[in-house]
Amino acid sequence: MSSLHDEIVQRLSDALGIKKSLITPDVTFVELKIDSLALVEFSVILDEEYGVPPLQLTPDSTIGDAVALVDAALGAPTEASS
Repeated sequence: MSSLHDEIVQRLSDALGIKKSLITPDVTFVELKIDSLALVEFSVILDEEYGVPPLQLTPDSTIGDAVALVDAALGAPTEASS
């Protein structure tokens, strides 16, 4: 697993109290029994930590999808100040 995956797993575990052993790349938020409010909360955490636009995740998104969104956000060029 990548260190980014490990960071996302840690944040999800810390924020929502989910056992890390249950959080695999192919598990969905539905399978983790994360309700829509908790998913929004996690989306906000990803936005604050990594600049991922909120609400890009759906209940059917996987942890791998979340990692890919964060990876894309980290690789996206930032807006330069004029």
